[in-house]
Amino acid sequence: MPVTKKSYASYPHYLEVGPYKFQVVHNFTYLGSDVYCNDIGAEIQKCILAANRCFYGLRKHLRSHFTSKNTKILMYKVLIRHVLTYASETWTLSKANEQRLSLFERKVLRCIFGVKQENEIWQKRYNYELYEIFNDSNIVNYIKFKRLAWAGHLMHTNDNRTLKKLFNTKLDGVRRVGRPKVRWEDGADQDMRILEVKNWKKIALNRDEWTKLLKKARAHQGLLGQ
Repeated sequence: MPVTKKSYASYPHYLEVGPYKFQVVHNFTYLGSDVYCNDIGAEIQKCILAANRCFYGLRKHLRSHFTSKNTKILMYKVLIRHVLTYASETWTLSKANEQRLSLFERKVLRCIFGVKQENEIWQKRYNYELYEIFNDSNIVNYIKFKRLAWAGHLMHTNDNRTLKKLFNTKLDGVRRVGRPKVRWEDGADQDMRILEVKNWKKIALNRDEWTKLLKKARAHQGLLGQ
C-alpha cells in the first residue's frame, strides 16, 4: 500500500486484511512500473532514463550517414519510444511532465535529422521543423491517443474484473484544500471535451462508435494533430 512521505509517520508499518499482512511503503513496482501515491513524475523520470540509455546505445546508428532517415525514424518509434512510453496509458500528465517528455523526444529527433545549412552557415533546426520532417504525432499527443485507446478497453472490461471495480469505486472522504491533483479520469474527460464528446463512457461500450471516435481523435488538430 503506497502512502505519501508526509503521512507515512501516521500509518502503521503493516496492515492486516484477514490472514494477509501488507507492508506500508512509499512506492512499489508492479509489472515493471513504479506505483506512487498519485505522483507520476518519478515514474516518468524513470522511463526517460531508460529511454535515454536505449538512445545512447543506438546513437551511432542514428547519426550514421549510411542509415536512411526512414530507418532511423522506425528505430525511434519501435525501440526508443516504446521504452519511453511504457505503461503511459495510465499516466496523468502535468505541463512539467509534458515538457520533459518533449525535450527528450526533440533531442532524439535532432540526432536523427542533424543540422541544416543556410547561406553556408550550419545551424540547429527549430522545433517545428523537426516535427515537419518527422511527420507524426509528437510524444505528448501519442500518449494521449494511447490513453484514449486504453479508456475504451477499460469500459469494455467485465464489471467483475478488479480493474473495472477500482475504476468504478468512489473513495470516501474529502480531498485536500487547494488545487487538487489531476486524476487519470480527469485527463480523459478533458480530452473528450476537446473532441466535443459528452458521454464517452457510453460511446465506448459500442466498439464501432469508439473506433470512429479514435479516428476522429487522431485527426483532430487541437488534440492529436500535428
